[in-house]
Amino acid sequence: MLDRAYGALVGGAIGDAMGMPASFLTRRQITNTYGYILDFLEPEKSVQSYHGDLKAAEVTDDTMESVIVAQVLIEHGRFSEEAFNQAMKQWAMEQNMLESTVIGPSTRRYLTALIEGRDPKLTAGQGMTNGSAMRAAPIGIRYYDDLTKCIEAAAASSLPSHGSRPAVAAACAVAAGVSMGVHGGYSSLDVLRAAADAAAYGEKVGQDIAAPSLARRLRMVERIVDELSEESLPTILDELVGIFGASMMSYESVALSYGAFYAANGNGMDGVLAAINAGDDADTNGSICGNLCGAFSGAQSFPAIWRSRVEKTSGLDLRKTAELLLKR
Repeated sequence: MLDRAYGALVGGAIGDAMGMPASFLTRRQITNTYGYILDFLEPEKSVQSYHGDLKAAEVTDDTMESVIVAQVLIEHGRFSEEAFNQAMKQWAMEQNMLESTVIGPSTRRYLTALIEGRDPKLTAGQGMTNGSAMRAAPIGIRYYDDLTKCIEAAAASSLPSHGSRPAVAAACAVAAGVSMGVHGGYSSLDVLRAAADAAAYGEKVGQDIAAPSLARRLRMVERIVDELSEESLPTILDELVGIFGASMMSYESVALSYGAFYAANGNGMDGVLAAINAGDDADTNGSICGNLCGAFSGAQSFPAIWRSRVEKTSGLDLRKTAELLLKR
């Protein structure tokens, strides 16, 4: 169980750091610039305008926000909106996040409101990007043995910053998948179907806006991948990207990430490489897929050199964080 909890966190960090150089590039741009990404790379500054100053194997805000959620859960035993807001505000001010190019539009609105002393929930309902989904894995670890509480906590964690129907659904879907993976005993299809149910719950909680249904898209993932089961992973990802897209919109990002997870049958290395080479929001899609695959197949499904390098480069002890999240 610890290996799977650790796998969820380190898998997310690996996908984040490995996808970082390809963020917001098309699949053709990735191929022309890097070839098929198979390892951590230095970002090519001529094409990477968002993360060009980072080094190979460095994580982005995706992993750092996940760590903040983990710290809140560890310190309070549950998700505390007040503690989360305070921790995010402190992080944003210390790291000058509002002056950076790495945060998404929903997170920027949220952090701006916190720093200016306004209630972030007044505008959170507009947020439909994947910022709350990318930080939801620690909730799945904390509630690995109670799926209902897991989904409820994931929804609560999304509402302060990403309060729309698709964004809340996305956070619920990711947390549910990690919870079932860490628990163990489920197939990748079980996880995918439970994620669709969790997304349906989130769609009832989030603010109603004009957007596609993530729950329905996750159910489509099963049909698309099963129909192409004899094809290669890149071919399946071509189809998924062509139908859903791979952008930071939560209903694209999480559908694509689950597609890579299911097509790879939860294998960490295969799933993450498929997700990041799909392009567009490559770091976040890689991170979410890494969360899911790591929880499902364990940390051992990623090469040891990847695990050690991403933690050393970013100064993280994700195994210890996993231990504390599992501790009652």
